[in-house]
Amino acid sequence: MNSSSSGKNVRKRPRRTLKSTIIEPFKQIKIGLYVIGICITFLLVIGAMFLKAFTQQYAHVMEIFDVVDSSGKWDLVLNDVFYSNAIMIGAVFIIFIAIIFIVVFKMTHKIYGPLVSIERFITDITNGHYEKRVSIRSGDDLKRLVSKLNVMAEELEKRHKKGDV
Repeated sequence: MNSSSSGKNVRKRPRRTLKSTIIEPFKQIKIGLYVIGICITFLLVIGAMFLKAFTQQYAHVMEIFDVVDSSGKWDLVLNDVFYSNAIMIGAVFIIFIAIIFIVVFKMTHKIYGPLVSIERFITDITNGHYEKRVSIRSGDDLKRLVSKLNVMAEELEKRHKKGDV
């Protein structure tokens, strides 16, 4: 039991265990992985469509102008400009995925962290520890829910002390 200055027991953040260090972050980023998977799929589909349009346009231009013979047509396209653009597009793709990963991780962290605290709190209340309260970081979401759960716990504690329960 951890007492605060107001006399109420507020759960201090527990020490990190192997489970909370390794397993819980994987649960947390599960939705992030879905978002990243959808983004990658979308980008691959767009890339395939672009490649198909490019090859069709290239074939059309080669037909119209009959610029090169068919054996050397790709030598005209696959040059330094193509490779530098391909490297630039690949770098932008990697940066995009990294930014999506960071944003998703931060957003899910603000929601998943409080849910873990709320789950522990509910277990405490279920086990009859009505003096427990939920404590979350100041920047986390779900503050209103946590506030209402703490009010509920105060009411349960008052009723339990009176013997009404």
